[in-house]
Amino acid sequence: MELRPIGVVIGPSEGEVNKNMWKGGVKGIIKIHEEFKEGLLGIENFSHIIVVSWLHKITEDQRKILIVKPLRMTDLGFKLNELPSLGVFALHSPIRPNPIGITIVKLIERKDCLLYVEGLDLYDGTPILDIKGYYPYV
Repeated sequence: MELRPIGVVIGPSEGEVNKNMWKGGVKGIIKIHEEFKEGLLGIENFSHIIVVSWLHKITEDQRKILIVKPLRMTDLGFKLNELPSLGVFALHSPIRPNPIGITIVKLIERKDCLLYVEGLDLYDGTPILDIKGYYPYV
């Protein structure tokens, strides 16, 4: 299996994304590589888009982990020892055998190869594998 990134996330730092995770993510830019620009035709007709990414900061060792605690819950005041251990497929955890991220973001504007979005939970430099138009209220 071979995957080629079609673009990359520009902007949000890890700290900014992590700090705003519970507030619906952050604003950011998805830059589509020039060779895939034609594939954006009509994307501006969608209010939201589905973004498929490769969670590039996950290590090979982390890809072997199948049971984790929902660490983001500590941001809400829970103590680590209070949290249950769960399978990675039951969580939004980036740690998983195939670190593929799927997120839905609000599309604010398209300028050529740049997609300005809101609600992003991906870091600067995250490779984008695919984008799909999304109707959130259908």
